[in-house]
Amino acid sequence: MTNRDNDRILNPWDILKNPPAAYRSVPLWSWNDLLEKEELERQIEEMHRAGIGGFFMHARGGLQTPYMGEEWMEAIRTSIEKSRELGMNAWFYDENGWPSGFADGKVPAKGLYYQQKRLVCEQAPFQDVPAERIIGWYAAGAEGGADYRLLPPGEEARADLRISYDVNPYYTDTLSSMAVKEFIDNTYERYWKQFGEEYGGELSGIFTDEPQFGRGALPWSFELEDMFIRRHGGSVKEILPALFLDTVGASRARYAYWETVTFMFTQAYAKQIGDWCAGKGWSATGHVVDEQELMHQVTSVGDPMAFYEHLQIPGCDWLGRFVGNDAMVPKQVSSVARQLGKKRAITESFGCSGWNVSFADLKRIGEWQFVHGINLMCQHLQGYSLRGLRKRDYPPSLFYQQPWWSDYKGFNDYFARLSLLLSEGAGQAEVLLLHPVRTAWTLQRGGDYSAVIPYHEAFARLTRWLCQSLIEHDYGSEGIIAGHGRVSGGSFIVGEAAYRVVIVPPSVTVDRRTAELLREFSAQGGTLIAFEPYPVLVDGQEDTEFARFMQAAVLPEWSCEALCRAVSAGAGPFLQISGGNGEPVAADTLNVRTLELAGSILHYVVNSGTEFYPLLNIQLTRQGTVSLIDLETGEIRPLEQKLLGRDLMGQEQVERDLMEQELPEQEQVQAGQEQKGQKLQPQGVRLQLPLHPGQSYMLKVDPFTGSAPITGDDGSVREQPDNQERSPVELAAEWEIVHADLNSLTLDNARLRVDGGEWSELQPVIFIQEQLLAYGRTVTAELEFAFAVGFDTARQRELYLVIERPEELEVELNGARVETAGSGWWRDISFRTIDISGLAAAGRNTLVLRMEFHSSQEIADRLARAKAFEAEGNKLTIDQELESIYLLGDFGVHSGSGFTDGERRAVCTEGPFQLMEPARQVQTGDLTRQGFPFFSGSLRLRQTLKLDAAQASGAQWFFQAPPDAIVTKLFINGAEVRSFLWEPYDADISSFLHSGSNVIELELTGSCRNLLGPHHHIKGEVYKVGPDSYKDKPGWTDKDLDKDTHVYQTRYAFVKFGLAASPLIYVEQA
Repeated sequence: MTNRDNDRILNPWDILKNPPAAYRSVPLWSWNDLLEKEELERQIEEMHRAGIGGFFMHARGGLQTPYMGEEWMEAIRTSIEKSRELGMNAWFYDENGWPSGFADGKVPAKGLYYQQKRLVCEQAPFQDVPAERIIGWYAAGAEGGADYRLLPPGEEARADLRISYDVNPYYTDTLSSMAVKEFIDNTYERYWKQFGEEYGGELSGIFTDEPQFGRGALPWSFELEDMFIRRHGGSVKEILPALFLDTVGASRARYAYWETVTFMFTQAYAKQIGDWCAGKGWSATGHVVDEQELMHQVTSVGDPMAFYEHLQIPGCDWLGRFVGNDAMVPKQVSSVARQLGKKRAITESFGCSGWNVSFADLKRIGEWQFVHGINLMCQHLQGYSLRGLRKRDYPPSLFYQQPWWSDYKGFNDYFARLSLLLSEGAGQAEVLLLHPVRTAWTLQRGGDYSAVIPYHEAFARLTRWLCQSLIEHDYGSEGIIAGHGRVSGGSFIVGEAAYRVVIVPPSVTVDRRTAELLREFSAQGGTLIAFEPYPVLVDGQEDTEFARFMQAAVLPEWSCEALCRAVSAGAGPFLQISGGNGEPVAADTLNVRTLELAGSILHYVVNSGTEFYPLLNIQLTRQGTVSLIDLETGEIRPLEQKLLGRDLMGQEQVERDLMEQELPEQEQVQAGQEQKGQKLQPQGVRLQLPLHPGQSYMLKVDPFTGSAPITGDDGSVREQPDNQERSPVELAAEWEIVHADLNSLTLDNARLRVDGGEWSELQPVIFIQEQLLAYGRTVTAELEFAFAVGFDTARQRELYLVIERPEELEVELNGARVETAGSGWWRDISFRTIDISGLAAAGRNTLVLRMEFHSSQEIADRLARAKAFEAEGNKLTIDQELESIYLLGDFGVHSGSGFTDGERRAVCTEGPFQLMEPARQVQTGDLTRQGFPFFSGSLRLRQTLKLDAAQASGAQWFFQAPPDAIVTKLFINGAEVRSFLWEPYDADISSFLHSGSNVIELELTGSCRNLLGPHHHIKGEVYKVGPDSYKDKPGWTDKDLDKDTHVYQTRYAFVKFGLAASPLIYVEQA
């Protein structure tokens, strides 16, 4: 998948069932430990078995192999060779950690010219600053704070204001072409030198991650003065006060500054890298930082869409276990891709979503982005190792460590088929919504973005209204319009996309080229819609003529209904959706996308919300035969549908079922009116379908041929069983456990003793490491864990201790030395298992881990740098790490304090925990309360059900509530019926049942959440998880918490695992 892959394939239907690697997921593969050839190859084979198409080789915190060294390059070579063998795609990643651009510190190490700088504005009296960092001294004019004049040298004593720059020695001046060239030379060129001659264009490309010129600060570069003169004339020093204060001419000054900064960033970074990749036949891909809101885009990247222009595969980032309130993030990317003929648009998704993110969650988050134009999946992430801090690195690891890993192929196959269709299809949107980031430029006042917020909210509201109304639309970046925009035939054209309607959101200013094209578009009869406040500035300067022109386009009513009426004058939705009552359905989470593909029209309908629609009327405006593309299998089935049209005699709108009969290609005969000679003029098709939470439909519309499809069969699409036709049989609450993976208990509290001193009080293990590092020298550390046993110790059973780096430890159980050699592993290659079967005693047991803990000034310096800037923290590696330990075995786990329910399906308890005999029978409901609070695996439940012959025929399985499991597999009489990964949770089981006793089995598979936490977060279950989620002070993933909140709670929080309600079987009534 390179930049040569933009040609459309001729027949996508031939490869739909098993799409090639180019359309398959390409996860970030976190290289975060000591890399070994055999393990790299094993993990690539695991990916291949799971239906993954490739991987980004991503250096990350915890890496033990020297970055870009000889062993690193050998690891790269091993992975390339293995990917070639398996038909996968190997991708580079351009940094050690992130944000990209500093080449593991080599670029900023070259000195001040290469280092990131930001402006600092001070009013008198002034603090001491090195003279060489002072940019200008300013005196207030006659109007006081409304005007500041740059003072000549020697008049500093008169200054009321001073502008200087501060330096970040850990990151790069990304406005500087020379500095970015140094980054390219130290990363891109080195990879090409190592592998270009041998593999060349076979290599896919390279991922750049969150490049930026500042976050919340105003950037400065030694190259800025010259570039400002070239683009805007005059001295940038003269206008700097306007960036911080509301001076005379501030709008023009800010516009000119941010336009220059944005141009420098996109040219120095995005274009330079994109051009380099294009010259090598590679694809540059990745995403910028702070994409979600105008308020943050300004000071981070200027204009994200302008950056995407230069990437062969533009991308976005979506973090957390939720979908957006608006489509801004994916649409910024997909709009650029469509307009500039880029076939692919990628998303890095699922970071921070937590260890319990389900396939249903992943599908919902992914499809929400895909329906808004994304078509390539990059999962965040797959951890080479979970040792130490790695397990808390913005989890989850969507990899072999998960109990559900063997079922992951179903997810990847689904998105591969979806990626194929959406990549090869051509978008049909005819509405363009201008992106108002240039208005934000004029309103940004130093670090204060409060004036930008109303404009961001208005823009987000407009895109939500359009999405709710099923009006497909793209965004227009004025930077891209300036280079690729034109008007022809009444259409506003951006690159390869033509629009019949242009919407100008509430704005202050537009670019001069945009203003010219809007006038031309209006003159040619295009539909132009504006809202108050409408733009009265052009390039940040007052333009009364343009203001009058825009005023004439203003829509007086600010409402979704008024917007839709105005848009319909030039373009309307390609389909309409109404509920069973005939009323239109408008929801933020019900979205559509229309494409043309190989002569067919595709309508992609997605419900990314939680509402169930028992019956939707979907009316297509185009005529044709409608089929359903089953993305789970790649099968294509005809759907029951009704033809809409007008009686050519009476002009009444009518509808009829499509029947299997010969029909004229252009005119359909209305049933019952053939004798009158009346004919039906087709105007569209109506479908009636249910839509479950998180469900989607890919509808394929083909032109009528000689015959229409058979009416009635809708394939796998089913409504909820009708109680009037069938009677429900509720399964019994009691289940037998016929198989369970080994159970587990996490031990995350210990006492500490240093150099043979006194034992500490019991404390969380996660806080002990900092205490030991504070010694600044090597110490002998002992950790004492305790656990209670209530099972019969005389009975032979499996029992293991699971620890990390056992070779560095001395282990004692109840005072006796435990042999650690020859251990295997469980869940992760670093989780080593030590057999302690028969060694535990009834009652209290103590485990002591003894080690030499090393600390040094080098480690202290690393930690200090990590706190200074995120690039250093994101590549942090610590030589030794203290972690929780685990017990694994044939036991149940009992809490002495009972359980209470929390938000987000959390279940909480204070403990303490005791190992008990394992449960053999359980009840429908939460299994964490029935002996499995820390469980991370699969178990199978069984019961029998008696049915007579009539009941067994036509039976339908139905879950009353989604199971609390990542995967639920249904078996009847020994045969697997279905694996439930997501809605709908029902199945036709009539062919699996027989008269008499039937064996019903459910296999439930969980996640690593209850094993790895976070167990102690104040919120219980968390939908945005980062390393700080395990500590006591909130990090950026907990921005909603007060900074003084104590995040860490002593109680334990798990998530439910089991059956939320008894399943039903609907059987034929007697």
